[in-house]
Amino acid sequence: MVLKFSGSFEDLQQKLVSLGRDWDTNQPNKKVFKYNQGVMNWFESTGTISFQGKNPGKLELENKVPYLLYPQEFTLKEQEKVDDPNSLENIDSNTMSSKSADTSLERKYLTTGINEGELVIGIVSAVGTDDSKVIETLSNRLERFGYNVKKIKVSESLSKKITKNEFERIKYYMQEGDRLRLESNNNGILMTSVASKIKELRELDECENKKNVYIISSLKHPDEVGLLRKIYSDGFYLIGIHTDERRRHQYLTVEKGISQENAKELIKIDEDESVPHGQKTRDTYHLSDFFLNVGNRDDQMKNHLQRFLELIFSNPYLNPTFDEFAMFMAFNSSVRSGDLSRQVGAVISKNKQIIATGANDVPQSGGGLYWAEVDEDSGEIKDSPDGKDYTREVDSNKKTQREIITDIVDNLRKNDFSEEDLEKIEKVLQKSKISDLTEFGRVVHAEMEALLSCSRVGMPTIGTTLYCTTFPCHNCTKHIIASGVKRVVYVEPYPKSKALDFHSESIEPKSENTNKRTNDDLNHRMIFEDFTGVGPRRFLDLFSMNLGRGSKLRRKDKTTGKTVDWDKKTAPIRTPLISKSYLEIENEAINMWNEIESKSN
Repeated sequence: MVLKFSGSFEDLQQKLVSLGRDWDTNQPNKKVFKYNQGVMNWFESTGTISFQGKNPGKLELENKVPYLLYPQEFTLKEQEKVDDPNSLENIDSNTMSSKSADTSLERKYLTTGINEGELVIGIVSAVGTDDSKVIETLSNRLERFGYNVKKIKVSESLSKKITKNEFERIKYYMQEGDRLRLESNNNGILMTSVASKIKELRELDECENKKNVYIISSLKHPDEVGLLRKIYSDGFYLIGIHTDERRRHQYLTVEKGISQENAKELIKIDEDESVPHGQKTRDTYHLSDFFLNVGNRDDQMKNHLQRFLELIFSNPYLNPTFDEFAMFMAFNSSVRSGDLSRQVGAVISKNKQIIATGANDVPQSGGGLYWAEVDEDSGEIKDSPDGKDYTREVDSNKKTQREIITDIVDNLRKNDFSEEDLEKIEKVLQKSKISDLTEFGRVVHAEMEALLSCSRVGMPTIGTTLYCTTFPCHNCTKHIIASGVKRVVYVEPYPKSKALDFHSESIEPKSENTNKRTNDDLNHRMIFEDFTGVGPRRFLDLFSMNLGRGSKLRRKDKTTGKTVDWDKKTAPIRTPLISKSYLEIENEAINMWNEIESKSN
C-alpha cells in the first residue's frame, strides 16, 4: 500500500495530534514523526508517507496513521503480535537448515550464530598512556551486551619487588619481562601466564555458559599477540591506544612524578628495545584490530568503542569511513611488495577518491615496479631475473651498512688501535644510527611510488591525502611536502624518522591543539595524523556481509524486503570463540545431515 497526504504540514500535524507532537522538521523536504521507537516520514514534494523503525511503534503507526488521515477508507485493526524477522527463531532457510530443538554450541555455530561465547580483548599502549578510561568504558559497554568483564594485568604475572619510586617500579617490570622472554627463548611467554589466568577465572565461575570477556593490559611484543591469536583465534581482538609523546611524557612527569630524563628513558625502552626479547610496543601496536586515539575528548573515545563493539556483535548497518577504506587499500597495496625487510603500502586520494597506490619494491625500466609475470609459453608465474632483491640474494642497504662499519674499523686499525678496542668499537657502531640509513636500498618507498604513479599519468597531487601503513621517513617526507599533499594518515604512530624535526615549519602533527588553530595558521602546513578506526586486518571480517571469516550478515527480510532489527541482547558474535574442535563441529554437521536423511526415509 502506498500512502500519500497532499495537504499542508500544519494539516498533517493536526490530524495526527492524538499520537503526540514528536516531530523533527530539520531535514529538507521531509518531516519525521517519532512514536514509540517507530518512525513516519512525510515527503513534502510528493506527499508520500513511509514507515520505519522498531516494533511495536512501527506497527502502531502503520495501523493508526491511515485511519487518522482517511477514516472513511481505513479501519483500526486489532494489534497483532508480529515475529521479529531477526530473531534466532526466524532465521531464513538459507541460514538455518531446520528449527531443531537441539541447542548445542556446535549447532548454533553452524546455523543461527553464537551469542554467548567468550571474548578475549588485548590492549597495547605505550608507557605513559593512561588507558584506565578506555578499559573502564570498554567494561561498561560490554556489560550492556550482557557480558561479565574480567580484567587481567600482564604485570601481575611477574615477580614483585619493592622499589623506591615509580620510575624504578616501571623499569623493573620492563627488565623482568625481558628476562623471562630471554630465559624461555620465547618472546610470547608472558601470554602463557595470561592463558592460565583466564582458565582460572573461568573455572571460578559457578554458572555454566556465562558470557565472559577477558581484558588484558598491556601487550608489549608482537609474539605475545601471535600467541594469543594462536590460542583464541578470531575470538581475540587487539585494541591499540595511541597518545602522542608529549602527552605521555607529561603523564609520566606530572602524574607519576618521574624526572624528565627518566621519562625519556622509559619511552625509548618501551618503544623499541634493540634486542629481540626486549619491549617492542611500536611493532605490537601495528598489529591492532582497532586503533583508538586518546585525548581530552571522552565522548569521541566512547562512541568509537561503542561502534567497534557493535561491529563485533554483527550490527549490519555500520559501514566503513573513507579513512578506514583507504587504509585497508594501503595495506592491500603493501602485500604486493617483495622487499626483504618489510611490506609497506600507500594510497593517495582526492575528494574521497583513490587516485594512486604504491608499495615498497624495486623499480623497473619504463616506469613502475616489478610484478610477477606469466610466461606465455609455459604458463609459469615468475619474477624477472635480477629484479626483486631476493633474486640477488642480498639486501643492498644492509650490505652497504656493514661495509661502512668495516671501512671505519679498518681505518682505525691502520691508526694502531688494539684488536680488543676495535672489537668494542665495532659493536658500538653496529648499534649506532648507521643501521637507520636507508638510501643504499634498491627499493622505491611506498609513498614515493604513489606520488610517482600520479606523475606518470599527469595527475596533480596538490590538496590530496596520503595514507601510509607506516610513518614516512624524512627522505620521503620532503618529497611529500613538495608534491602539495595536504594530509598524511599513518598507522604506526611512533615517528622513527626526522621528518617532524627537519620540517617543523611545514608539518602540523594533529592533536587537540590543531583544532584550536585558525585556518590561516594551518593553511600552509601539512597535517600528519595517526589512523583511528577498524584496522585492515579485520576490515572484511567486520564490514563485509559474507566475505570475512565471520557469520553472514542479514540486512533485510527476504520475504517483505523490510530491514531487520538489530538487538545487542540477542546479536550473534561476528567471529565467535567456541570451545569445540573442528572434529566436534564436523560431527554436529554429520548429525544435521542424518536428521534430513531420516526425515526423507
